[in-house]
Amino acid sequence: MSSDRLIAGRYRLTDPIGTGAMGVVWRATDVRLRRTVAVKQLLLTPGLTRAQTVEARMRAMREGRIAARLHHPNAVTVFDVAEEDGQPWLVMEYVDAVSLAALMREKGRLAPVEVARIGAKVADALAAAHKAGIVHRDVKPANILVADDGTVKITDFGISRATGDVTVTSTGFLAGTPAYLSPEVARGENPEPTSDVFALGSTLYASVEGKPPFGEGDNPLAVL
Repeated sequence: MSSDRLIAGRYRLTDPIGTGAMGVVWRATDVRLRRTVAVKQLLLTPGLTRAQTVEARMRAMREGRIAARLHHPNAVTVFDVAEEDGQPWLVMEYVDAVSLAALMREKGRLAPVEVARIGAKVADALAAAHKAGIVHRDVKPANILVADDGTVKITDFGISRATGDVTVTSTGFLAGTPAYLSPEVARGENPEPTSDVFALGSTLYASVEGKPPFGEGDNPLAVL
């Protein structure tokens, strides 16, 4: 599957490189700067009213701009936030890497020394983000990229809040990945830097033990 679609008159999509609850990620070319980038079409939470959709779109643009303030070697850089056909698109640094989640599926339990190395790099990026006033809100294996050369980068800063993914909505529904959520987020409270630390701990635990500390049952409420 490929596409020559041009987003915001600047980013030419070439092929999809990943999908998730919050959107589809495409490899793309920035035709102005002639460089390869990753472009994510952010999928807003279904079932929103028109007013809620407008607010979610504005929030996505705002959160993307906040994430663009962070510059760290272990965090995927956000270059731009664009809007096309009423949908927000996040333009990011392209990283030729697989997610920690994919590594766990492929290899099962990872060596503690390797997990410690990955965890230290992610923790360093989170510390820089927290110092800049940015909370990730959705630290989990799928949001950590690990390249063959040892490069480790965390991605999707703040995007869970932007799309309404890991929040309690007006109907009281909690979406996201309960297995890695901190207790306060599970209760519907606003995430804090400590929430990211808890989620990173859950992620590293899962990498070594093969499953998150509270399991991954079919019933999200039971996990919570």
